[in-house]
Amino acid sequence: MNSFSTISTRVSAWTGMFAILAASLVSGCSSMDKPASAGFASVVISNQSIEKIHQAADTVFANNGYTSIRNPDGTQVYEKEATRGEQIAYAGFVGAHEGERTIVRVRMGIQKYGAHAWLLDCNAWVITSPGSFVNEQSYALFGFQSKPYQRILDQIKGTAQQSTVTP
Repeated sequence: MNSFSTISTRVSAWTGMFAILAASLVSGCSSMDKPASAGFASVVISNQSIEKIHQAADTVFANNGYTSIRNPDGTQVYEKEATRGEQIAYAGFVGAHEGERTIVRVRMGIQKYGAHAWLLDCNAWVITSPGSFVNEQSYALFGFQSKPYQRILDQIKGTAQQSTVTP
């Protein structure tokens, strides 16, 4: 990379960080009613089997443009290509111009939450140059960026509860 693109990428990263800081100062805290173990976005799903929740998650994420990846440890990850705005924000103007691949990765977790309930939560990252040993970088999304992911989890809850299945 030449020095201009390095400087441009750094300026872009700092600009993005300042925007994130400003947004975090003006956003309210909407996570006060969630359990302490809840992550970035979460829902509690009652009276459903874990298989039904996984099926609903796969369906809803697919409907939102994500591909599903099941890790060997059993965790579920969903990925999709980042938007042009995300690509510019995280890969920089030069990276976006040069077509640097940028993806959004969401890791979903399910844990027992009471007698007949599950806590479904997720965290999200933007990954630039995924799969590149040298250039891959990952940026965790902050809580104020969780609304689209909370909507997806709410859709999963609605899809899973369309038919009653007891655990």
